[in-house]
Amino acid sequence: MKASAEQADRLHTFSHDLRNRLIGLHQVLERLKDPDSADERSELVEYGEQQYFKALREVERLMDDLDVQRGGTVADIRSFDLGALARERLDLLRFRFERKAQPLELDLSDPLLVHADPRLIGEVLDALLSNASKFSPAGSTIALRARSAEGWAELTVVDQGVGLSAADLEQVFVRFAWLGSRPTGGESQGRGSLARMRGNVQANGGTLTATSAGEGHGCTFTLRLPVPIS
Repeated sequence: MKASAEQADRLHTFSHDLRNRLIGLHQVLERLKDPDSADERSELVEYGEQQYFKALREVERLMDDLDVQRGGTVADIRSFDLGALARERLDLLRFRFERKAQPLELDLSDPLLVHADPRLIGEVLDALLSNASKFSPAGSTIALRARSAEGWAELTVVDQGVGLSAADLEQVFVRFAWLGSRPTGGESQGRGSLARMRGNVQANGGTLTATSAGEGHGCTFTLRLPVPIS
């Protein structure tokens, strides 16, 4: 089937942008072969990573522009205690916080029933807690709180880490967006997990938001989920 003039123009723009990203990656690989490049290795690796994720972002934009449907997330909804699930996920991830000597401040004492998929919400909690540890310095406190709020169950993850600029805050849930923040301990970055996690939350009828006072001032991620109807 022949593409329309508009589709052909969009594909031409995409191929041009993707080619530029691949050229950038090739230049990095060629430079890394040079034994004299050792002093600039970290800069080359970061530039190569940037080109890689920007290429992935171009693919996402193309799919959006051409209205390509992705597979949706199917939630298996049931009632469960959000605080109990949070404690369970914390136990599995405790090694991350211990490795960076990051104290945990918890307020999960009261039962807080939600109406959602525990598997999908468990993935969300894993991502939020891992993210808080990655982008916080060693020794800094990470707070996890759950409460009832205006007919919703609300869970917040608060860190004292690198924070987000206003520009990065607008892109934090964009798949493969290149943000300025960097992990404090050299951890890897997926750059797609938060976008996927927001999809998980939306599939459960909830919301996932982020706030930050700016670079160096930490972040707060707020998860809101429906509660069982009485």
